[in-house]
Amino acid sequence: MDLMAQLGPLAFGSRLRRLSDLISRQASAVYQSFGIDFDPKWFTLFYLLSRKPPLSVTEIADELGFSHPAIIQLAKELELAGLISSEKSGKDSRKRLLSLSDKGRELLPELEKIWQAINELNTKLINKQRHNLIFAMEEMEETLAEEHYLSRFKTYFKMKQLDEIEIMDFDPTYREHFKRLNLAWIEKYFKVEEPDIRALSNPEGYIVEKGGRVFFARYNNEIVGTCALLKVNSSVYELGKMAVSPEAQGKQIGKKLCLHALEIARQLGARQVYLESNTSLTPALELYKKVGFYKVESSPSPYQRSNIKMQIDL
Repeated sequence: MDLMAQLGPLAFGSRLRRLSDLISRQASAVYQSFGIDFDPKWFTLFYLLSRKPPLSVTEIADELGFSHPAIIQLAKELELAGLISSEKSGKDSRKRLLSLSDKGRELLPELEKIWQAINELNTKLINKQRHNLIFAMEEMEETLAEEHYLSRFKTYFKMKQLDEIEIMDFDPTYREHFKRLNLAWIEKYFKVEEPDIRALSNPEGYIVEKGGRVFFARYNNEIVGTCALLKVNSSVYELGKMAVSPEAQGKQIGKKLCLHALEIARQLGARQVYLESNTSLTPALELYKKVGFYKVESSPSPYQRSNIKMQIDL
């Protein structure tokens, strides 16, 4: 049973490493058949030094795209084998320059004959494959050069998290979650005010029956977030009572709630949605900016904690 084959894309890097190890072991047998003690992993560094003047580790790393530690390790092995030598740079005594040793230059003609034959054989092997491995590797290298894998992973993982969040409309059975989630953040940063008590104690009468909507986010079968659309008039709604439990923060729940609320506002015929917040709530304000809200002049608010107003045009 080939576990890596079964794992498919999940083991992509490991399978490339396995293929590389297989090729290296079999190529090593080629050198041994000629009585040459040469490790295939030395090839690129040795070849580069055979075609260039003495080079520093930094110059080699830039040329080959390897890390400095990787170049240093290869250089140590080649120097121990007597195939390269290092000397201090005349301009900077801290920098060491690498070049082929006398033994390395003496061995080069025989190695070049082997490399020519390896190149021809590898070309035939690659051309026999249904997919050109060299082209595929070039495409993957270009793709990863355009954007780091970590950046791609973070973007993909955020989208995956969004897919795992279920947004639901108001149901009386969720009423206590609406209150619980909002009281948690209000009491943490501010004090509960009279408008809070009215809305959180009676979301049906204060929001829903007046033409507004209340939404809940469910993640792993738990209610972890909520927000509301409060109707001001037929074309203007207020986004409010946004709350996400601390344990579920960082999973894009607030973003999905916000985007869902804005989409519902569009469906209800809204032309504008505004919100009131506080400048101390930096993560929340960043979220609002990302989805399209912008700062506008504040107007009288029923909340003492409100010191910033933002809106979005739909």
